[in-house]
Amino acid sequence: MSKTILLQKATRIEGNANVEIQMEEGKLKAARFLVHEFRGFEGFVRGKMVTHVPGLVSRICGLCCVAHQVASVRAIEEALGVGPPPTVQALRDVMVLGEWISSHSLSYFFLAMPDLVGASGGVFELLKSHPETSAEAFSLRACGMRIVEILGKRTIHPVSLGVGRFLSPPSESDLCEIKSLAGQAKDRAARLIVELGESYKADDSIQLPEDLQVNFVAYDGASGQDRFLVFDRHGKVRSEFPRIEMEDNVGEMRTEWTLAKTPYLTRFGFPDGIMLVGPLSRSFLEDGFLGDPEVARFKLSDFVADRSRLTLDKYDICRLLEIFWAAKRIESLLDQTNPADVGSDADTDVSGKGMGVLEAPRGVLMHSYVVNRGFIEKMNLLVATQFNNAYINLLITDVVQKHINAGGISQRGEFLVGRCIRLLDPCLSCATH
Repeated sequence: MSKTILLQKATRIEGNANVEIQMEEGKLKAARFLVHEFRGFEGFVRGKMVTHVPGLVSRICGLCCVAHQVASVRAIEEALGVGPPPTVQALRDVMVLGEWISSHSLSYFFLAMPDLVGASGGVFELLKSHPETSAEAFSLRACGMRIVEILGKRTIHPVSLGVGRFLSPPSESDLCEIKSLAGQAKDRAARLIVELGESYKADDSIQLPEDLQVNFVAYDGASGQDRFLVFDRHGKVRSEFPRIEMEDNVGEMRTEWTLAKTPYLTRFGFPDGIMLVGPLSRSFLEDGFLGDPEVARFKLSDFVADRSRLTLDKYDICRLLEIFWAAKRIESLLDQTNPADVGSDADTDVSGKGMGVLEAPRGVLMHSYVVNRGFIEKMNLLVATQFNNAYINLLITDVVQKHINAGGISQRGEFLVGRCIRLLDPCLSCATH
């Protein structure tokens, strides 16, 4: 006898998704993360002028709008042969890191944290049970959003990013305010990390199954390497390849039951080439946040650095540590800027191919464009939630298998399915673009 259980609308995530559990003769047949929104950006961007595209792709997501714009501009500049000044590149990085602070604050405190403190009512219950922590979290998110607003002239969907330049450059006072905001965010994050670290206990309820091959993928761009590194669960490098060879190394698979793509590493095939990207994958980078001495002094960093046991809650701890690291990195980048060197107009009547890659809050983001005399001929997008898509399904299947009974899935199992999804923090608007 077959039976289908539909867990409708996974909560406290960006977008809408269901979980479908199929049973056959009282046993699990399949558990699937269903994403059925369709956006169509790869289609309707074709034929658009390159100067219009960064603003358009910003609308893919309100949470990752800066990351999409910066990746888009980078791809266009490479296609046109435009090299932006160092100050422009540094200030774009500041905007992306401001988005890290904002997005991580939302994800850690208001999407995932209610699970830890029994606040089933989500953020509203959290406000009542933990008012001081909630106030600090709101302030952290506000710092990140304000940094984006100063440089982008809007809190979401910035309007100041141009090809090779800033259309509306920041003033000296703007940069001073950003530095002050970064300092505030760093101090707040440090207090919260210490406070939460004192009482934190590892959550072993969702482990990354030992029998499943997983590849932790991160983009190493900060050191000038411009490459991808693929780590195993112990932090050993399994593979590496330059950015320009990304599309040769990453294949895309589609399934009939979801609109989200399923990328994989072609050299390992599927399913051995399944990937995980995001904060936990970035923790393996030599010059990443875990290698920072100031981050390493926090107790929570020891928990992340222990590779002997991989649990999904490490993703969440990495987000919290990355807030501190991002704020510190912003301060460093600002010391490298010259407000007078914010670029100039570029010739857009050029043809070529370009790829823009960066680490968005949730992980690797790629925009790849073919440009024909200033117009987009072809566009390809790969976003963090797509990279994680296959493993989300495998984790859900593992959780359901452990909590299934004759009547279906237990209440505890249903809770853990939701928590599993929240800890990976999928962005479903990005996943189907």
